[in-house]
Amino acid sequence: MAKTKIFLSYSHRDKELAHKFHDYLTENDYEILWDENIVTVGSDFNKKLSKALLEADIYLPIISNNFLNSHFARNELSFAIGYNKGNEMPVIFPYIAYGEDISIPTDLVSILCIMGTSNINADLNKISIELSKVNGSIFAEKENKNKIIEQISTSLEIYLKDVFEKLEKNEKRNRILAYLCYTASALLLLLVVFLITTVNNFIPDDIDMVRIITFAIKNISILSVLAALSRLTFILGKSFMVESIRNGDRIHAISFGKFFIQAYGNKITRQEIREILGEWNIDKGSSFHTQDAKEIDPNFYGTLELLKSYFKK
Repeated sequence: MAKTKIFLSYSHRDKELAHKFHDYLTENDYEILWDENIVTVGSDFNKKLSKALLEADIYLPIISNNFLNSHFARNELSFAIGYNKGNEMPVIFPYIAYGEDISIPTDLVSILCIMGTSNINADLNKISIELSKVNGSIFAEKENKNKIIEQISTSLEIYLKDVFEKLEKNEKRNRILAYLCYTASALLLLLVVFLITTVNNFIPDDIDMVRIITFAIKNISILSVLAALSRLTFILGKSFMVESIRNGDRIHAISFGKFFIQAYGNKITRQEIREILGEWNIDKGSSFHTQDAKEIDPNFYGTLELLKSYFKK
């Protein structure tokens, strides 16, 4: 079982008292986070201490006049209380030093404090008893969180498996449909070319002008429709291929999200899970919705108008 982490906050003018706290609590199997084992030469001590404070289970400030007059100590107190309100951790566990006329900070008015006495050993024993109570609730809370994380991981695994199967099926289906549409488009285009090259073989030699015009209009209409169908099937093939690629991108995004959750599952927050889930849905709208009728319009009436103007001349 992991040790409970206590962030020990104090003024450097109370270092001797802080060392007594450190030694006693360490002997009682608590992990103490304080400047002497966090801050190293050349490091940003503000960032180091803030990070340690976020990792702590309990925040224990030694409140004295020296503490209240210390800018850094007061900042740590405000930061810990603010984080506790948003995350319910770390537990605020203040100790009020004995022998000083101390006005308790307004931030701690609603929090039960350990009031110090002239007997520091008795104070430490009392702190140890109270910490044991707090420690039990902390372990119970951690156990509940671990159960929730386990349930979420199991449900997420089932959900991801189902999503993977659906996306893979959609990707394969859309890719097959895309190739079929491309093939149909190519065949229709070849048919247009064939009809154009062989149209002269179907024109009788003894036909009058009216029938020639009628024959031409019919053939142009057929060729226009076939060309439009060829273009339509090509556009549909392109749309199916785009959807297939998008499904592949979604599979890639989900794979990354799955790796992220497996790697940081015990530390990941609800907000981070929501952001990852949001990235999974790479949805820019279906490419079928963006199709324009002008792209497949054979413009048959435009062809008739062109023929009409030609014969007028």
